Amino acid sequence: MNVSRLHRTRARIWVYVWMIALMVFWMLPADRVHAHASLVQAVPEAGSELERSPEAVTLTFNERLEEGLYYVRVYDKDKHKVTDKVAVMNESRTAVILDLPELARGTYLATYHVISADGHPIQGSYLFAVGQSLDAPSAASSNESMEHMHRHASDLGGLGTKDVLQFAARIAFYVSMLTLTGWVLWQRWFGLGQPEQTQSLLRKVTGVLQQAYTVVYILFMGAHLGDLVGDGGTEGLISLFTKTTIGPAWLAGLLLALLSFVCLQRGPWLAYGWVAAVWFSKSLLGHASAFQPKSQTLLLDWLHLGASAVWVGGLVMLLYLWRVHQEGVRKLLPVFSTAALLSIIVLAVTGTLSTLIFLPDIEYVLETAWGRWLIAKTGLVLLVILTAAVIRYTLKRKKERALGALIRVDAALMTCILVIVGIFTYLTPMPANTPLQWHVMGQKIHMTTQITPNAPGVNRFTVKVWLLEQLGPPKQVILKLQSPDMPDIAPFEVPLVPAEDASVDEDYGMKRYTYKAQGPYLPYAGRWNIEVRVMDSNDDETVYPNEIRLY
Repeated sequence: MNVSRLHRTRARIWVYVWMIALMVFWMLPADRVHAHASLVQAVPEAGSELERSPEAVTLTFNERLEEGLYYVRVYDKDKHKVTDKVAVMNESRTAVILDLPELARGTYLATYHVISADGHPIQGSYLFAVGQSLDAPSAASSNESMEHMHRHASDLGGLGTKDVLQFAARIAFYVSMLTLTGWVLWQRWFGLGQPEQTQSLLRKVTGVLQQAYTVVYILFMGAHLGDLVGDGGTEGLISLFTKTTIGPAWLAGLLLALLSFVCLQRGPWLAYGWVAAVWFSKSLLGHASAFQPKSQTLLLDWLHLGASAVWVGGLVMLLYLWRVHQEGVRKLLPVFSTAALLSIIVLAVTGTLSTLIFLPDIEYVLETAWGRWLIAKTGLVLLVILTAAVIRYTLKRKKERALGALIRVDAALMTCILVIVGIFTYLTPMPANTPLQWHVMGQKIHMTTQITPNAPGVNRFTVKVWLLEQLGPPKQVILKLQSPDMPDIAPFEVPLVPAEDASVDEDYGMKRYTYKAQGPYLPYAGRWNIEVRVMDSNDDETVYPNEIRLY
């Protein structure tokens, strides 16, 4: 009978793992989500048409990067690398630079692969031209073939099979890791005081959870290894495990999964040490590794994982005992109720402190998918607290039938929270700045304003104006920038000057005039009011207002 129950338990665990994985299809947003670090500036920028050869390709990201495995490559129209030099990283580990030889007239493709400090790969490609337009007839065929060589990950549209498998692997990893480590703790705290028959069943379940965790961890590694290495081949694979911090963290996690079959059978302190090490190795694979002060973020994440494991492991043990040994449930439930309450408090405190470290402005929570998933998770945690309060009340009233239903509700909420955790830990907490492309159409005048990279610091500003040809060029084009967050600071007037423009735009039956400038006219993050004023030869002025936000 016990063997039969064990088989049923084993089957249910695997069914739950796959059910949770499939839930990703329903809970992921329609648009593709992005990894943590993001490219904030490329020099030369994507789609640029340069008069002369650039000295280097410089790519700047919004977070620190791993310094052991990265590359930048530039190809010509014949798909040959223009240089065998190796890219270098700046001191702050936020930019990679590839020095270039003198480039001949033609179209070029820049492709890059980096790993953010929290272990997520970022890769992409873009085209630029030297001495010609990207739309020139001679470049058309080469552009098509070059675009086929590398495609930016964010241009692939919706989620594909690979993306779903990666999210499923992450969710299954979180479920199996928290369940096993929490189960080990509760088996030591509570299981050893149970009858030998119950202890034997709990030990067998431990074995099942160990097997599940090991298999899931291997699948978890396999689902992400290719993206981490990129096109680096064998050399990239070796560099991943010898020159980065993320590679050894992956290996440590795998080693710990295998050591569980030894450590968990050799006494309590070895088991506690193994559990603590598993939480720490997981902390090295997440957001905590990408933010400063690192010692604080890692500690907060470690405590957060520990509190989660206590809650998840205890709840899973309650569900199991409810089926095989209800007398054990009566003894465990009061202890678990108190432990779960303390865990929720620790989760709330550590989660809040981590969020304050991750986000320089708490309003950013509303600006990203990460923040929206965090809000959803917070709402579910509030439901957990409410459910826990009802369980404690029901426990005092000794209504055992109601207790079973409430425990299942708590388990359902736990499952939803773990699914969300598996999703939003793969998203960036920080909103990404994106280049501004602002176009306004009118009957007698059209206007486009472009700001690249549209981030605090030095930016490139382009204002294009289309006027009826009989009006001639505009008398005046003014671009002003002012921060409503700092009204006591006078507006910046960007010194626009007329510029040649080889880009191909629709003419709208009018003549185009282009003005450009470059400089630090957006020095701070926050909201900025943009005002473009265009006066034509008849002294008629058109004013265009807009507001943007920089992060």
